[in-house]
Amino acid sequence: MPRKASPRIKLPSGVETSANGNYFYWKCNVTGKETFADKARFAAVVQNYGSESKLVKEYVLAPVKKYLNAGFDVDAIKGIMEANGGDLPKLEAKGKPTHTPKKKRGRKPKETALPAVVKDESGEVVSNEKYPWSSNPDYFKSVPTPMSIEETTKDSCAYPNRYLDVLCKGCSIYDQCAFNGKYSEKDWKGSKVRNEVVVKKLDSFS
Repeated sequence: MPRKASPRIKLPSGVETSANGNYFYWKCNVTGKETFADKARFAAVVQNYGSESKLVKEYVLAPVKKYLNAGFDVDAIKGIMEANGGDLPKLEAKGKPTHTPKKKRGRKPKETALPAVVKDESGEVVSNEKYPWSSNPDYFKSVPTPMSIEETTKDSCAYPNRYLDVLCKGCSIYDQCAFNGKYSEKDWKGSKVRNEVVVKKLDSFS
């Protein structure tokens, strides 16, 4: 089983002490990080500040003081501590941390080359070498032209149902059709229309 931490006793000054009185605990006024010392060290620190109450009100960790003197604000210092597991790395001469946490390596985003844009004197886009349609909303629009029946029927029949059922007879575009397999008027003579229903006349019963 994990060992339970011994309870602490809070003194009137705000300093906490272990139950046996061998260790003393107090916090940094800038970062809130706790520090501690044994009896001898604590007595020296109190003597330096003048009293325990003054120690609690004014104490700032030595590394934090260096960062403050280098121009870092409180939020920046707390952020650096959080990124470094609660510690402050040593400062270089220019006031930059000597160590920063390693960033996770991720896949580098693919760089896409921007299209070359050509502008006129007024700054308006006039052409685009790589993507010419980007500055022309009508780039993909085709010019409307009337349909040519001769061109459309050159290789195939436009109405295959009429071609098969009535041998092209009565087709609305017969005169303009250029299909080389279309039926002629000679083909119509004597031919039976496909699926034609023949009604026979029956003699009436006497």
